[in-house]
Amino acid sequence: HFCYIILLIIAGIFNISPVHSFVLRSKVAPKCNRNAVMNAPSQRDDKLDSGVQFSETLLHLQKDESAINVSPSEPIEISDKKTEFDCASVEKPLETPLRSENDIDNAPSSTSSHSSPLLSIGVIADIQYAPIPDGHSFGGVPRYYRHALDTARVAANHFQSAAVDVVINLGDIIDGKCNEEFEVGVGHEAIDDVITALSSYTHGDIVHTYGNHELYNLNREEIAAKLGIPFVAEEPGGELVGYYSFMIKGVRFVVLDSYDIAMMGRCPKTSQKRKEAERILARHNPNFPDNENSPVGLEDKMKRFVAFNGGVDVTQLAWLRDTLETSKQCGEKVIVLSHQPIMPGSSGDICLVWNYEDILQLLREFRCTVLASFSGHAHRGGYIRDEESGIHFRVFEAVLESPDPHNTYGFVDIHEDYLEVRGVGECKSATYDFSHARHD
Repeated sequence: HFCYIILLIIAGIFNISPVHSFVLRSKVAPKCNRNAVMNAPSQRDDKLDSGVQFSETLLHLQKDESAINVSPSEPIEISDKKTEFDCASVEKPLETPLRSENDIDNAPSSTSSHSSPLLSIGVIADIQYAPIPDGHSFGGVPRYYRHALDTARVAANHFQSAAVDVVINLGDIIDGKCNEEFEVGVGHEAIDDVITALSSYTHGDIVHTYGNHELYNLNREEIAAKLGIPFVAEEPGGELVGYYSFMIKGVRFVVLDSYDIAMMGRCPKTSQKRKEAERILARHNPNFPDNENSPVGLEDKMKRFVAFNGGVDVTQLAWLRDTLETSKQCGEKVIVLSHQPIMPGSSGDICLVWNYEDILQLLREFRCTVLASFSGHAHRGGYIRDEESGIHFRVFEAVLESPDPHNTYGFVDIHEDYLEVRGVGECKSATYDFSHARHD
């Protein structure tokens, strides 16, 4: 026991908690190791296999949620392009004062405590760069496609000068219009441009989730190669799913793949996960299959059943339970990362994971372990604290909708008993306490 205590002290002094680049890994939850990366093997050159994996049931999606609830609201014009609908389509622009990089560097802490954080993170969401003129969403929200690349560069430089411990990209690094407006291959060039823009951050690792817009441009093998996401080939068929976790400075980050069950990037003929997605949409969305991205006729949380969203299959849910149980036994604190929001009220209903209830139920079971959930996808951002568990659910504002010269991204400082978000541009600053996690 004495030797073990000495090792822990040494590990704490030198902050031994590496975050590796990921490509392919096992889906088995590891044993307790506070200073190791969970489910993150070394880089491999193996070509990733694709295949099929079928879930017999999803706890909430398979149960009868009654018939589709058709709204008698006024008609909405439908676009012929299926990708026109997205989370921002029904959102209005933010009307909050923008904060610059200098504002953040010179701003005092919003709390009375001035202690140094245990861990500092740079967060960026929904860059959605495309080499095209400015445009707007289906709902009329302006979008600044080229300036998004400038923001990625500014954010990376700021993260580097601030020496944050890790940078988290919450997905949609490029826009689907790269595939719509140009010949095949522009999406690859665009994502390389963003990776280059982010490359000035070298103090730590850049950790990625992926979203629907990556899937409009690349398949999962290509996403793995570009972003280093450690997709696992689930048995029996080997379909790729990108969930993993890593530890840094005593905090476990659990990355979920909310496009596990999805229409996008799954083979129409052989993918059982795509067939499951088709069954879900056919049951819940009257616009499927002709206009599968349209929420017209859907009310409230039923709006989430559109094809630019996805769900989490039972194998990933089992992995999540095992991972959280291991973290609980090890006394770790956890932050969950996903592209799609998990908690109703943290964003518009149209942005939610299809079977958010399954994920939320698990997180609530581990309320003393899970500190917060971070996501993107909903461009306006948002926040809610779950009344049942006390877990914080924060959606980070999008890069894409800030005009030049403004830039939107954020810093997250994690302290012993709270975390602080210091926002730049339209990213809202806030402080969230850990009162729910003080007793296990």
